[in-house]
Amino acid sequence: MCRAVPSSVHLVSSEDEGIDISAETRSIGHSDEASTSLGTLDIRQSFSPMASEHDRRILEGLPPLSLVSQNQGLHGVLRQAGPGSGPGYLSELGAHSYRMTISYEGTEYRGWQLQPDFPSIQGSVEHALCTALREPREKLKVQAAGRTDRGVHAIGQVVQFYSDNSGLDGPGLAYKLNRLLPPDIRVVSLNKTAPDFIVTISAVSKTYHYYVDNAPEHNPIMRRFRMHVAKPLDLDAMRESMQLIQGTHDFTQFSNNAESGRKRNPIKTMHRVDLVELGDGNLRFEFEGSGFLYKMVRHLTGVMLAIGSHSLPPDYVRRQLEVGRKQTPGAGGKYRGYKVALSKGLFLANVRYIPGVDDPDRLLYPDMAHDSLGRLLDFLPVENEEE
Repeated sequence: MCRAVPSSVHLVSSEDEGIDISAETRSIGHSDEASTSLGTLDIRQSFSPMASEHDRRILEGLPPLSLVSQNQGLHGVLRQAGPGSGPGYLSELGAHSYRMTISYEGTEYRGWQLQPDFPSIQGSVEHALCTALREPREKLKVQAAGRTDRGVHAIGQVVQFYSDNSGLDGPGLAYKLNRLLPPDIRVVSLNKTAPDFIVTISAVSKTYHYYVDNAPEHNPIMRRFRMHVAKPLDLDAMRESMQLIQGTHDFTQFSNNAESGRKRNPIKTMHRVDLVELGDGNLRFEFEGSGFLYKMVRHLTGVMLAIGSHSLPPDYVRRQLEVGRKQTPGAGGKYRGYKVALSKGLFLANVRYIPGVDDPDRLLYPDMAHDSLGRLLDFLPVENEEE
């Protein structure tokens, strides 16, 4: 998404759908508002109509809106951006790959992915990148490691983009982007990557944290980032059940996967699960795994809270793992005995990658076909997520 910001304005800056890797492939780089103060004018509100129209056009397959000038008034001048002149998507893709770690509060957004009528994290990031780099979204091909759902936050989301500029200054560009992004999104770091880096495929694991306020009364300061459970929880019972999750299992019953989505691979490996006491009744559930199904972390947390409040027996987890994909999640829509944890307590905490991803002189997949710039010509399976 691209939008214009008048050069005379001084800007003050003030959250898994797992895809079966055996059933669906996608090529690299595929991609499915700055909140600043200007007197009493909120520029995010000023740009909302433009952002909605941009997202709608992209989702309907129409030519996207691209930036022509940054000095043509508050909304700038837009033009139709047609397809690239060369064969395939590589003709439009930027020559060099970069990745940035970003953090955001997801409260005001409908998730990471572009939405036709609502603000998204992806839309805000694309706006800032287009404005800072003067390159169209077709060239940038912005993609994230995980598509966080509505209201989910991130501490360590990883975003990949491409650019024809081979020597972008990481800290300098991060600073510039943070002046353009709204205050609830920030770039933490920015690096050039190996030319065949893929933000989804090159990941080794992802870690999600879920925060619970188990005090008798909720903390009003943290109400946007904690799920409040007033009833005292049995921590030992929860920890015992969490150990059953660790390892490789079929997690179908702990997801929102409908019948149409059950062809996606439900076998995931949980490398680590933990329950951390933070003091004053605050708890943090930690889940590190190879991948996650749609709303899997929120289902698992909901189950643990039900076990901790003695609403479910401790062996519930074992029985549901045994059921796996033998039946539709929730036995065809029936109440499962627990409530799915709210999105506001969920954070994408970290994404781990194979070694060498930030070495622009190294090929991560040397046995596969590349173009002259080191970009992959082959197709690789995608395991993208939404949580």
